[in-house]
Amino acid sequence: MLDVTRRLLRYRGLLWTLVVRELKGRYRGSFLGFFWSLVNPLLLLAVYSFVFTYIFSPRFAEGAAKPYPLFLMCGLFPWVWVSTSLLEGTDSLLAGAGLIRKAVFPAEILPMVFVLSNLVHFLLALPVLSGGLLIGRFLGYPVSGWGAAWLPLIVGLEFLVVGGLTLGLAALNVHFKDVKDILTNVLAVLLYLTPILFPLSFIPWKPGQWAIGWLNPLAPFSTAFQETLFKGDALQPLLLLQMIGWAVIAWVLGTWLFSRLSDSLAEAV
Repeated sequence: MLDVTRRLLRYRGLLWTLVVRELKGRYRGSFLGFFWSLVNPLLLLAVYSFVFTYIFSPRFAEGAAKPYPLFLMCGLFPWVWVSTSLLEGTDSLLAGAGLIRKAVFPAEILPMVFVLSNLVHFLLALPVLSGGLLIGRFLGYPVSGWGAAWLPLIVGLEFLVVGGLTLGLAALNVHFKDVKDILTNVLAVLLYLTPILFPLSFIPWKPGQWAIGWLNPLAPFSTAFQETLFKGDALQPLLLLQMIGWAVIAWVLGTWLFSRLSDSLAEAV
């Protein structure tokens, strides 16, 4: 565990170089280039605002989360970061097999490139979301506030969860090629078992609230985004402890698993 963490810190310069290359390569040849990082969330926010304001206007959101499109975006933008990082990072070692075979290359860097590059996209989407929240507040909705100051801590702890899970899954995917397919289906289920489309309190069954709130590692982070970013409330101590606990568990477990399987990566890719 410590070896993987040390190598990531030691090769942080190389890691950042690969992140920049990944960001540039993603939009190379496109007309808007890097501005797609702003256009995509803006379009997403506009479409969801139109659909849930004028078409569906869901009853379940009334009285609890208004305006619902902004509530949804506060959970959906972080989810896109998490799910995209996990899917792309899990496949990164197989995609970078040439690097791992030909030279003494710190393989743990490859999954983290996708975690960090997708984090940059998420951070670039935050000004769009902040603009939407400011407009919502201007229109009289009780959204946003000083609770958003907790955002760096929430993102930092979630980074450890996403990074740890991605490292562990990437190493497993080298040895068991169906890990990514399983992950795709698990993420599809987790989207509905994580309080993104609804707050945790909307689950009528108390044991269900307990199970999702405590056993789903992504649930406390989604709730934290809703509480601090959407409502503007301070972070609750119990929620903070849950996030710290999952961050420690995910990073320790993921780096330990990667370390255990790292010796056979070059042969297996």
